[in-house]
Amino acid sequence: MIRPVPDEEVPLVRPGRDEIEGFVPEISGALRTAVLYFWLVTAARRVRGTGVPHSTMLIHTSVSTVVHESFEGPLEAFRKRTAGWLDAADGELLEELRRLWEAEIARVPGNEPDLGETPVPFDALLPLLAGVVDDCRIILDNSKSVKRLDYEAGPVVAIAVGGNTLSRGLTLEGLAVSYFVRNATTYDSLLQMGRWFGFREGYADLPRIWMTDGMRDWFRHIATVESEMRRDIDVYMVEDKTPRTFAVRMRTHPSLRITAAGKMRDAVKASAAYGGQRVQTRYFRTRDAEWLRANRQAAHDLVDRSLRLAGARHQDDGMQGRHILRGVPYDIILDFLDEYRFHGKSLECDAGLLRSYVERRVRSGGGGSLKRWNVAIIGNPLSGDPEKRYEFGPGLAVDRVIRAKLGESGGDAADIKTLMSRRDAGVDLNLGALTEINEAALKNARREQAPDTALLTLYPIDALSPSPTNRERRAPLDAVDHVIGVGLVFPMPRGEDSEVEYYSADLSRVQDDEEEDLSLLFEEDDS
Repeated sequence: MIRPVPDEEVPLVRPGRDEIEGFVPEISGALRTAVLYFWLVTAARRVRGTGVPHSTMLIHTSVSTVVHESFEGPLEAFRKRTAGWLDAADGELLEELRRLWEAEIARVPGNEPDLGETPVPFDALLPLLAGVVDDCRIILDNSKSVKRLDYEAGPVVAIAVGGNTLSRGLTLEGLAVSYFVRNATTYDSLLQMGRWFGFREGYADLPRIWMTDGMRDWFRHIATVESEMRRDIDVYMVEDKTPRTFAVRMRTHPSLRITAAGKMRDAVKASAAYGGQRVQTRYFRTRDAEWLRANRQAAHDLVDRSLRLAGARHQDDGMQGRHILRGVPYDIILDFLDEYRFHGKSLECDAGLLRSYVERRVRSGGGGSLKRWNVAIIGNPLSGDPEKRYEFGPGLAVDRVIRAKLGESGGDAADIKTLMSRRDAGVDLNLGALTEINEAALKNARREQAPDTALLTLYPIDALSPSPTNRERRAPLDAVDHVIGVGLVFPMPRGEDSEVEYYSADLSRVQDDEEEDLSLLFEEDDS
């Protein structure tokens, strides 16, 4: 049912933000084919004489009303030209239409058992085709439209061009063809835009959707999400679960959000994938002395255990403010994750999720198992000033780093925004051959040099951390004790390009001590 819109054709129907004024779409390529097919479908439905009397085509490329208006002239001109060619029995057009129709009905045969429709040959619909083109109207349906879709005044044949009123609101009667290249950014918007979902009585074999390959992949992802959610819901039936005790998981997508951020307040990660990612602490409880002291102790214990118990190799680069402990066993890292206290606002730094991810990679064995880690202490080069010095252990001293906070943050959530530099993320690698240090280059370097080894970085942050004089939005950190920042860098598992993450609802605040009163609902049902 899906036909591709080549990426190179998208600019012909969807202008860039700075190109809207004066834009004129081209009725060519996939759009021209889609319009011609719509008229053929409508004629075939008239031959069958079944289902709703209306026939509609949807064109949705932009939310801009100016862009919608730009389609009316070119589409009407194409309609008139086609009507003239049909009246003249233009041989070239008729041959094009015949090839298009026969190719489409061969790809989706109407007489298949699950469709149960009677195929309509081209010669049967041709006598009705000119009347369809004459009856067709170009309708702009948006917030500014005067002439809107109206299915109450009799049978409608319309090519409807519009924005959200068409893509997410109005029911399109007899929708047969959709030309859809509008971008979406969230699952819920994408689902609302799927106007072609549903039963098409009398023409189940005929609807077609023109969209880009990227959008097709997005809808395929949404179908996967729905299938997995249904499997989760099946758990209710066999394990005596309810929505109060078991939250359905929802698979994430690298380019799409599940919904707007404001609607995700009660969402938590049900499982996480950190392959190829860099995770870093950003928020700190700078006024909580006990919290800060516990994190300092956790960092000191990690360094001590790595050297004393595990015999990690110490690479001393104190002149550059760096110390690297190589070959630290993963169980010492897990102990640290148990002891270090991440701030609740650092959602990606969930100790439980990090721990379960490491354990899962270790259990999987093979490439990228994370059984060994490198631990790096990252500070400033020793200056000889004892007031700047921070010591993790004998021979493991650096000067503290400065990380001022954003001016509007503070109290229980001082936000430093960025802890690690890109170079820090590759501190345990040989980066000398890189012409540019960017995220892609760092991932490739780790894949080549340390595919089975993750990196954990420790930053001793000065308690005062004054703000730079040239940064108006920054303020001194002003913590009651020195702060330990933490970064983690994970290699991508070998043989995998990505990993799956899931979100589910946070059920921790659901009240379960009272029965819900459903009596009013039952009364409404009875009435």
